[in-house]
Amino acid sequence: MKKGIFCVLVCMLMILSSVVPISGTILTKEPSQLMIQRNAQYDETEKIFNDLKVKLDTVTTKQDALVLVNEAIVELNEHGLLPKGMTIKRAQRLVTSSFLMDELTQPFQNNNENNTGNTNCLVIGIASQTAFTPYPALIFNIPILHYLIFNSSYSNMTFFRFYIQLPYVFRVLQPFKYGAYAEVGGRGKYVENGNTTLDDIRTSSGWVWTIGMNGVKKWNGTFYGGLYTRYKKIVLNNYSYVEGWDPMGIRGFVGINFFNFISIFGRDEIPSIYIGFAREVNFTYSPPWT
Repeated sequence: MKKGIFCVLVCMLMILSSVVPISGTILTKEPSQLMIQRNAQYDETEKIFNDLKVKLDTVTTKQDALVLVNEAIVELNEHGLLPKGMTIKRAQRLVTSSFLMDELTQPFQNNNENNTGNTNCLVIGIASQTAFTPYPALIFNIPILHYLIFNSSYSNMTFFRFYIQLPYVFRVLQPFKYGAYAEVGGRGKYVENGNTTLDDIRTSSGWVWTIGMNGVKKWNGTFYGGLYTRYKKIVLNNYSYVEGWDPMGIRGFVGINFFNFISIFGRDEIPSIYIGFAREVNFTYSPPWT
């Protein structure tokens, strides 16, 4: 067992050491800790996206939106903010090609049932408490396995959860996303010996702008994922357990998640910045677990 734990830790360290920031210095080592800093590159990227939002708020057609998105990618490249090794053309194809392809097939698609959100859309956003999960979905998302893992004895499943997550860690930390889901906001509850000792509610704050089958849809302020909420429960003993609620706000995302490494580890304070195409997007201003 000890050998297994050691192997897990070594693998995690190897994966983390291979993660490369977009450019510049994002991480600086202190004697006793690894500090995550917001640097000039992050601030410049945030400014470009906020300027883009101002322009998008005047847009009514998909063609105009595409022009502005492509111009923003050129500007990001001029400031050295695209992921390393990515050209302007490649970034533009990644962000817009799925959207353009969907426009060609739209006459053959079924009716849209997502009336409050958007589907098959361009999506641009800056929001905290946003974490992208790679696709194919984690093994946790298979209903029967999800139930067995999260509704069972903690001691029996801890190491199993540890091992099956390892192949996905590297993909989570990459800026390129292909079909990802996004958890937006969340809640964690810890009950110890029948008493609630922790009830942590995490609300996303920022803005999201989309244009798709439902036209322009946007959200501002504080919100949660509004597509569906994944519930999990880890039983520690007869009187103690951990509960979690993960609201999904984006499904089938293809695009770029800028500075996702520091967004993950500074999820409370550092907003996630992203741009791309999504199969489905929806958010709610009310907690989805009430």
